[in-house]
Amino acid sequence: MKASQSTINDFFALTNTMFSIPVYQRNYTWAQTNCAKLLEDVVSIAKNEKTHFMGSITYILHFIDEENSLRKLQEFVIIDGQQRITTIMLLLKALETKTQDESIKDEISRLLSLSKGQKLRLKPIKRDREAFDLVMQNRWTEIQGKSHIKDNYKFFLKELDSYLLKGYGIEEIYGAFLRLKIVGIGLELGDDDPQVVFESINATGVQLTGLDLIRNYLMMGENSARQQELYETYWIPLEEWLGANVKHINEFILTYLRIYYEDKVREDEREIYYCLKALHREHFPDDIQALMSDMREYGRIYQVFLEGHQYGLEQPNATAQQLANLRRLVGILMKIKFGVAKPFVLCLARDFEARNFEEGRLDYENFYEILQILISYFVRRSVCGEPTPVLNKLLYSLYRDLGDEVSADGLKRYLGRQFGRAIFPNNERIKQAFATRNAYSLRNICKFILLEIEKLSNAEPPREDGLEVEHFYPQTATQEWRDMVGDYYAFEQDYCNNFGNLTLTGQNLKLGNKPYEEKIELMESNSSLHLNDYFINSTDSWGIDEVLARSEYLAQQFCQVAMFQDLPKEYRARGLSKSLDDDLTFHKFSSLTLPNGQKHFARNASHLAKAVIEYLLENAREAFESYTGDELPSYIYWDSTKAAARRRDGTLIVPFEKLGFYFVSNAALRDVGKNLKRLIEGCGLNPKEFIIE
Repeated sequence: MKASQSTINDFFALTNTMFSIPVYQRNYTWAQTNCAKLLEDVVSIAKNEKTHFMGSITYILHFIDEENSLRKLQEFVIIDGQQRITTIMLLLKALETKTQDESIKDEISRLLSLSKGQKLRLKPIKRDREAFDLVMQNRWTEIQGKSHIKDNYKFFLKELDSYLLKGYGIEEIYGAFLRLKIVGIGLELGDDDPQVVFESINATGVQLTGLDLIRNYLMMGENSARQQELYETYWIPLEEWLGANVKHINEFILTYLRIYYEDKVREDEREIYYCLKALHREHFPDDIQALMSDMREYGRIYQVFLEGHQYGLEQPNATAQQLANLRRLVGILMKIKFGVAKPFVLCLARDFEARNFEEGRLDYENFYEILQILISYFVRRSVCGEPTPVLNKLLYSLYRDLGDEVSADGLKRYLGRQFGRAIFPNNERIKQAFATRNAYSLRNICKFILLEIEKLSNAEPPREDGLEVEHFYPQTATQEWRDMVGDYYAFEQDYCNNFGNLTLTGQNLKLGNKPYEEKIELMESNSSLHLNDYFINSTDSWGIDEVLARSEYLAQQFCQVAMFQDLPKEYRARGLSKSLDDDLTFHKFSSLTLPNGQKHFARNASHLAKAVIEYLLENAREAFESYTGDELPSYIYWDSTKAAARRRDGTLIVPFEKLGFYFVSNAALRDVGKNLKRLIEGCGLNPKEFIIE
């Protein structure tokens, strides 16, 4: 690294030196307030005849062959200071335009160009280059559209006229301008790490976004020709595929990194940047092109997640209809907000596309069924109110966990083994949830479910965007409605938002809170939805019983929708229960089956501990007393005072006061299960024979 202080004149007059703004840098964006400050500093120097330090410019030094010449040019690839250097060039051009002194015009020309009439010293990024070149050719009025380069050059012309009216001379201002001081920080590849220097510089002042840092990292250190090649071959396609919306590119990079690092990637711009650097080191060492090629390939597929795109999946053996079917299912995943599945689906899509080249990859039938299973899994969990955060860990690692079983059959086996918070709810739980769930809070999923039920009997349902979820018993009920349902308080608290009270209609504004009979008449005369035939043909009043009856009917219909199918029983057979030999984290249960076959009600950790210990006292008392007397396990207390001292939040205490001891454990089900397992084994029994369902 070499740092040197010099004047503007000395820095820009370096022989055979040009300045390149890297292709990955942001557009020129300096506001007129920045330009005004620069010009004010120059005028201040003119008044007091002192110098002024205006900052640093950091660059990477490259040598390039000059066209039609044997000599080499110095290329300063600017990594910090590109906004400043572009503004300096615009001010120089404005001074050249305003001066009448031909010698000054010649001096400025040599600062702006390598030599008179030859190419410009500054090479902006492509998006700014046309406007910059037109300014340098005195054709700035031809610049079309919004341009900071045009606006700031025009601003300098106007401000210089203003200073002329105040009595300043252009020669005076130009002389002061040449006395501006800058520090040039030159980095040499092999000796310096440009990225480390750049990060250090960027840690102060206005920080770049994570996306800016990533672009810089991918292409920094290459000469301008190589940068251009990488940018046009790998980065521009990403921008074209994912659109101008920076949010889409950011979300893609986050999804891409989760393919490799799963749930370890945090949604923080800086963390994503550091994660990409780690990916380069660990998976694509010393090969930035391979990393960018991998990103481009996944980025092309990622289009399938974007609304309105008909691209992102290519398979020469698949028909156009098959590809459309797959895109439709992926679109549904996005519509129901199952974005956590994106890394897994990207991996599936790449396997599907590679099937033509590698034996054993994913075929259309398996891909299609897997997408249906994912939709059913998410919708069923939403209906049953299962928490979504647990899906992060499960879905991000799913492709790796399936291993050689990346197929519909393998996925069904895998999900059939899930319990507790990750469970795949079965039809029985769906029927229970339909009777009690606040379905209106599900919004898009509720509408999606009702529309899919409609499609069971209606081959040509109305367009989805013309439908709304409607309460049959209105949200703002009249007294007439309240009189009809009887206990209206209970109805409005517990049943108004129930599936049974919701339907689809395009007549939302017309139905409103009209009386029961009017709603039935409007549905009969205006609704083409078969979903509403139930109200017309199966009711003559409305209340709690009718809502529950319709909820049961809708639950049965739900279970018939192909997209919402339950897992076949054979895939659940090995996972319907757990034993005290298993990890009980997040496991939900209602009963305990003991080794003698007796089944006990057990809905929580306290019930579980009580039933197990009572069984041990009845069937292995001697072993129990020997083990707890000799070993003094930490979870058995024979002193009531010590047990009481543990009584606080997060502690489970199950008293056996007649026998003079207490079972004391951390209340987490996992810890209770571990302690009971140790106790059972201490008594010489097998914890696998204690079955929890």
